[in-house]
Amino acid sequence: MKDADMKGGATEAPPITVSAVIPTRNRPHLVLKAVESVRAQTIKDLEIVVVVDGPDPATVAALEAVEDHRLRIVQNPASLGPAGARNAGVQAALGEWIAFLDDDDSWAPEKLERQLAAAKTSGAKLPVVSCSTSVSIGERRYVWPQRRPEPGEPISDYLIDRRSPLSRPGYLATPTIMVPRSLALAVPMPDYRHFEDWGWLFRALDQPGAELVFVDEPLCFVEIDEGRASLHSVDDWRQAFEWARTHRPLMTGNAYAAFLMTKVVGMARREGDWNAVRRLLAEATRAGDPKMRHYLMFFGTCVVPPSFHRRVRAATHSDAATA
Repeated sequence: MKDADMKGGATEAPPITVSAVIPTRNRPHLVLKAVESVRAQTIKDLEIVVVVDGPDPATVAALEAVEDHRLRIVQNPASLGPAGARNAGVQAALGEWIAFLDDDDSWAPEKLERQLAAAKTSGAKLPVVSCSTSVSIGERRYVWPQRRPEPGEPISDYLIDRRSPLSRPGYLATPTIMVPRSLALAVPMPDYRHFEDWGWLFRALDQPGAELVFVDEPLCFVEIDEGRASLHSVDDWRQAFEWARTHRPLMTGNAYAAFLMTKVVGMARREGDWNAVRRLLAEATRAGDPKMRHYLMFFGTCVVPPSFHRRVRAATHSDAATA
């Protein structure tokens, strides 16, 4: 990584409370909107660290045209991927706190102010602060998660397990996260290519003194393009199974069983690999702690057509619709 250009990086700079870290590549029209949402924050002692992940003259030129001394541009000579770009931004950041933002998402103006207040009142040594999210999927609008994390609830249970076949698990999008820079340095973003935000949260919240703090307001705006792959759209059951086995020490038996018997089994079923389905069920029973609802969802995943699953997901999405 090379810090190619720093706007406003002069000496004698005032203290910086929050560094917003935004990775981007070849999407200048999008990243400028994300930058504007940070510039509009009600707190002013911040910096905007945009990591241009690889050669990208158009994006650099667009950012250089922004008149704000708080904007700093870090350019990677070669692409490091989303996780590597975020880590490069953390390394370059000067703020006490790190707030992650993706180049196609944005924040409400009071997002950082509300999260800083919540972190202060929480009393946690290392707060991992999140918030509700306004999610747009085409013309549909939702507020996720449907429920906030409960005190003491294991993060793997919250993110993975569904309490009923028609409910949704929790949702903590990376653009909602704000953490002390010391924690972001101690636990870099992993380059898993799939489920990397879950893996990072598992590890971050496993650190001594780390505690999830949740602001129950939709302060982050995320747009999901149904036609574009995401980090969670991996559909290879072998990769997902390996991810689960690697993270088993950081997951409850309940979450491990839920992940294998619903998400991974669904991938194997779509491939028509019924030997894998049997193997996954055996692994969930042996190394997890499946509940009756997991067996019911496993059975439904195996016998109910995928088209019906899609209709059920759409119905549960509509329960959280805001418009």
